[in-house]
This record gives sequence, structure tokens and C-alpha cells, in this order.
Amino acid sequence: MNMKKIIFIIFLLILGLPVAGLAANPVELYFFEGQGCQHCAKMKSFLEGMKVDYPNLVVKDFEVYFNKENQDLFEKMAAAYNAPSNGVPVIFIGNEVIIGERYEKLKSAVERCSLEYCPSPADKISSAEENINLSSNTNHPINNNNQNEIVGWVVIVVIITLGIIFTFFIINKKNNV
Repeated sequence: MNMKKIIFIIFLLILGLPVAGLAANPVELYFFEGQGCQHCAKMKSFLEGMKVDYPNLVVKDFEVYFNKENQDLFEKMAAAYNAPSNGVPVIFIGNEVIIGERYEKLKSAVERCSLEYCPSPADKISSAEENINLSSNTNHPINNNNQNEIVGWVVIVVIITLGIIFTFFIINKKNNV
């Protein structure tokens, strides 16, 4: 295989890796759990694995047993989804509510929301209740996927890759002359 073909294949691989990450829609879910709840711990562990498989997944985790603000948010979210708020774990994703350990349903919802737009669960809360700062989650840091930042990095990688390839071709052409 000649050098031009190898460089072209490397270029496509380098270009394709960051762009592949842009193909999936960002997926935001709200996970309500309780400290000491075994079912919640299992779901939390499953969600950590899901974040590896779906880098576009943003999990907002709210502990409700010992945090009154999170309890209030859980009740408002459940009311907006017309769901019960008397037990955890509960996950809100897009227009769906997942109560308990329903792993296949969760995986299906994440896959669907990765392929087609799903609204943030925060959008379900009525405008009168939007005064609650949903991003003030004190339990865990929130993973903010900034699409513009990703696009910026893709552009930088493309420019650097093109510069390297162009430089290589100029050097190769001088050596052949």
C-alpha cells in the first residue's frame, strides 16, 4: 500500500473519531435516589456503566431521604409527569418515568433519546415552578456536555490534521524531486 493511501486512511480515522461523538443527541435524565437504598445503589451503578457506553448521557442525581430541596423537586417532577412520588429509585428521561430497577426500559429510553430529540425533564415542570434552580445539584457534579465546545475541538483537530498531512506531502514531494 503506498504512503498516500496510508495517510488518507489515518486522516479518515482521525477525522471520524470526534465526529462520531457528535452523532448522538445529548440525553439528560434525572435520577432520584435515597442514601442507604439498595435498589438505588444498584441503579446508580448501572447508570455509571451507561455513562461509559453513552458518553452523551448526563445524569443528574438527587438524594431525597436527607435533602429537603431534592424531596421538593422530586414531588414537583413526579406531579409534572403524573407519577407517584412515594418511593425510589425513580428516573425521569424525556417524556418517560422509570420506577424501580427497570434496566431494559432505561437502556431503551437512553438509546431512543440518543437517536431522536427528547426534552429535558426540567422542561416538564410548569413555568411557575421554573424558579427552582435545577442545576444546583449538591450531591454530585453535573456533567455539562457543551456541544459548541465539542465542535470547536473537532475543528481544531481537523485543522491540525490537515496541516500535518500538507506538511508531509510537501516534504515528500521535495524528497522525490
